[in-house]
Amino acid sequence: MHRSGRGQGATGAEQGATTGAKRGAMGGEQSATGADLKARAGRAARSVAAFAAALGMSACASLGGGGPAPDIYDLTAPSAFEAVGGARTQAQLLVPVPTAISALATSRVVVRPSAAQIAYFPATTWSDELPALVQVKLIRAFENAGKARAVGRPGESLAIDFQVIVDIRAFELDLASGRTAYVALGVKLLDDRSGTVRASRVFEARVPAASDSPADAIAALDAAASQAFTAIVAWTASTL
Repeated sequence: MHRSGRGQGATGAEQGATTGAKRGAMGGEQSATGADLKARAGRAARSVAAFAAALGMSACASLGGGGPAPDIYDLTAPSAFEAVGGARTQAQLLVPVPTAISALATSRVVVRPSAAQIAYFPATTWSDELPALVQVKLIRAFENAGKARAVGRPGESLAIDFQVIVDIRAFELDLASGRTAYVALGVKLLDDRSGTVRASRVFEARVPAASDSPADAIAALDAAASQAFTAIVAWTASTL
């Protein structure tokens, strides 16, 4: 019986040692697992930060931040009407935004290499989309000429007598016809009260360009547009 007690004590000690060893090993494994989780979390955080930075760089690139800024050109509203003559109308005029096909309803400057092809000057734009730009310059031409009682755009609360409705048919450097700036504007004078068209006409202007460079093309287009605007103002005043 006494020997059996010593044997049981030894067995208990062995079991205690074994259990302690296992618990120590499990604790070590748990510590290792915790460290591994922290490492994984750190790697994930770095990945998210890198993705966010890449996304930001992509957004900047899509907004054009990485490329050179285009050359921006404006049109001139004609101001010399002494040689035009013609009567002054007492009508109050409204100039809506002109209509245009999609290829022209843009801020890009059109080049026509052939009768059936439309292209654009690279890195060159108007100061606004072409219909809005033509609207503003035509209104200023009327104001500079002083040949109408008042002229404005929609939303200015004018009591309107006639609308000057413009359709942009061409506004381009025509290479097919020998490097010529070509502007064609169809115009209707619409009685705002009756809805009838008083008169209509297509105004065309052609000005040779010194070269096919953007600067020379813009200069020729500006001159052609000024001729067309001047003719529109004089015709409107004499018609109404």
